[in-house]
Amino acid sequence: MEWATTIFPIESRVEPSDFVERIWRTHSVAADSMISVAVPHWQIVVVKQADRPASMLVRGPETAASIVGIPRDAEFLGIELKIGTFIPDLAPDTLVDIGKELASTSPSRVHLAGSSWEIPDFENAADFIRHLAKADVLVRDPIVDQTLSRKPVEVTERSVQRRFLRATGLSYGMVRQIERAERTAALLMAGTSILDAVDIAGYSDQAHMTRSLRRFLGKTPGSLSRS
Repeated sequence: MEWATTIFPIESRVEPSDFVERIWRTHSVAADSMISVAVPHWQIVVVKQADRPASMLVRGPETAASIVGIPRDAEFLGIELKIGTFIPDLAPDTLVDIGKELASTSPSRVHLAGSSWEIPDFENAADFIRHLAKADVLVRDPIVDQTLSRKPVEVTERSVQRRFLRATGLSYGMVRQIERAERTAALLMAGTSILDAVDIAGYSDQAHMTRSLRRFLGKTPGSLSRS
């Protein structure tokens, strides 16, 4: 779930890690729902509510914007993984557009990849990821990053597509579409005109861009320009 900073007071930090993009935390706000935008990566989310044991779920990637409810009186921890990072026991293609809650083994532990793991908090989340990686529960395929960076790879195009799907749950083309929508939104919010954004982002026309932004971000070019 991609949290909107305009709705949630988010505290985040970037880790010097091959696996983690960022670690964030926030809490419920006085709103019933929010737009969850399309994202090509997945993340681990811990939810804590009063008088309930903490729960941990894996979420994403997401291929379209959607409206999601906001739990009341809850605290959230998110570990956003770099694209191409995955848990082989949780095939990414089974997580596309859904969240999967991990089974609890105690009020503070969950079952993952055949073992019991302590639910992390904001302070030890990076250590949690390091332990997963050391145990080969969490892995990363370098082909994904190399392909997205347009670096040469020594495998066939078919192998690239197969490994891309295995590591991300998405096709290379879908990831590129989502990333283009994200870049376009940044342009519009920075003051670039709609017509210039069409040309810069490489859309065929304004209608094409509008369809893309509505699908992936749940926003129109005009609403993003006014943000």
